[in-house]
Amino acid sequence: MTRLSAADYQHLFRVEAARLTQVDERDLRVEIPHLEGWTVQSVVGHTGWVYRFANMSLLADPDSPPNRGSVPEPPPGPEVIEWTAEGGNELEKTLSEIDLDSVHPTWTGPQPALWWLRRIAHEVSMHRWDAESATATPSPIDARQAIDGIDEVLEIFAPNRMQFDVLAGNGETVHLHATDVDDGEWVVTYHPDHIDWEHAHVKSDVAARGSASDLLLLVWCRLPPSRLELYGNASLLDRWQTAATF
Repeated sequence: MTRLSAADYQHLFRVEAARLTQVDERDLRVEIPHLEGWTVQSVVGHTGWVYRFANMSLLADPDSPPNRGSVPEPPPGPEVIEWTAEGGNELEKTLSEIDLDSVHPTWTGPQPALWWLRRIAHEVSMHRWDAESATATPSPIDARQAIDGIDEVLEIFAPNRMQFDVLAGNGETVHLHATDVDDGEWVVTYHPDHIDWEHAHVKSDVAARGSASDLLLLVWCRLPPSRLELYGNASLLDRWQTAATF
């Protein structure tokens, strides 16, 4: 289930993609403070690579995923900005022309093309935030997009990529409460090999309150729990960030 329409995702993709490629080439070598070993160049190039992989997936039959090794690697210098912009333009064209109900390969198995549109809108907004954070105070992620992004993490990333042996769940509960939107609450329950979650307001072992953008950045390990308003056992959020190596 998504909270945004296809038109919403397409708009957010265009806006955030344009913002990402407005980086100053003089900042490309600046390190990303919260991503060890990554620079602005890395983030921009990675996004351009993802654009191309997504585009290849959208042009493929559902049971014939593209070979990741066939996706071109980003160029090593300032030309990475234009290279990434070109990849974004090509992907935007594909997404504007494709039947969003048509089924194509993804890393979770065959899915409608809308899966990729949603994923790319979230991917580029997060990496735009990453790039901005290297040189300035980054602008928050759109609140409507952020609450859908949290849903996406809980629906797709946690089941497929969470290190559950590290999370070591045993029924502990986490309440996320967005303070800037009316429908932004989640209760997440940790289990040994999965999580359960629902949209609810329930007293939990730990509660984290903040903007929708900050909560999304928390579950994506971009902000430490201490940046949120916390009640209860905050170590549960540290455990999430250790186990959530998405």
